[in-house]
Amino acid sequence: MSEDIVSRIAREASQAWPGYEDSSLEVVLSIVRAFHFINRELVRGQEEHGISPPECGVLIELRLSGPPFRLTPTQLYNRLLVTSGGITGRIDRLEKRGLLYRLPDPQDRRSFLVQLTESGHELIQVAGQTHFGIMERLTEGFTSQERECLSGLLRKLLLDIESSCRK
Repeated sequence: MSEDIVSRIAREASQAWPGYEDSSLEVVLSIVRAFHFINRELVRGQEEHGISPPECGVLIELRLSGPPFRLTPTQLYNRLLVTSGGITGRIDRLEKRGLLYRLPDPQDRRSFLVQLTESGHELIQVAGQTHFGIMERLTEGFTSQERECLSGLLRKLLLDIESSCRK
């Protein structure tokens, strides 16, 4: 059986820098390498529907908010983990395309709400099906139990990383 690229790099790195845990490098490299391929497939799926990954994120979050599919820009940027300036540009682009619109916030006269238009809702319904279908296809080599186990381990890793990065 031939050695995969991640195993080769980990083996060579452990020889060049002895004393480090090979498995730590293998975990991180595997995640980085998987991200590369997963991201490429997801971007292709979004491009099939004429939307960019940042635009898709906004549309998905509005869709996930439930009827009437509206959020404040602050809620959007907190849910997407981007800056207020970043979300403004995305909202502007999507509004120009007729996929969402701004309306006054009845709770705060200084703010506004962002809501999906009918065409925005229709687009994200179809794009979402493509998006989640790609995720299923990319993980179909796992049993349901393996997916749950991997998801739990990755969630634990992410929580540990997020916690250590806040310090």
